[in-house]
Amino acid sequence: MSDAISSILKGSTQQTLGALKGQIRKAEAQARALKVEDSAMLSQRIFPDMHAAPRQVQIACDTAARGAARLAGLTDMPSFADVEQTFPELIERCDKAIASVMAQDSAKIDANDLVTLDIPMGQQSMQMKGRAYLQSFILPNLHFHSAMFYALMRQQGVPIGKMDYLRGS
Repeated sequence: MSDAISSILKGSTQQTLGALKGQIRKAEAQARALKVEDSAMLSQRIFPDMHAAPRQVQIACDTAARGAARLAGLTDMPSFADVEQTFPELIERCDKAIASVMAQDSAKIDANDLVTLDIPMGQQSMQMKGRAYLQSFILPNLHFHSAMFYALMRQQGVPIGKMDYLRGS
């Protein structure tokens, strides 16, 4: 028997966004120690066409929160204003996303395990069964954008390592 998708989603969200919060805290401590503004560290990009750190956190949070809502069968998606520009604001964004995911009814999520969902993708949409949506869209995007934040902070010398990426707070 496979794990319930609600359990996978909720556990992965708590772990990944919890770990992201820990990385944000360490980055904030580094910024304070170096006496640099949050914006100096958060505005960095790996490459010019990639998002800066705040957007990476926002997308990771949105992917989890909206994915959970969609899996629960909701039509109104959680919406957070993309205004975070400081470390404390990014931690708060993670907290809101975790709370949003955890508030979704597990039974409703699990009921959509094998149901084909219509997933909006810009001007288009794609159809995926609930479990496939979780495994091949929600979780990879959650991890990708969390890893990009990790890489951006490591690039700037924040003392974080693999365990900081894996361990939820």
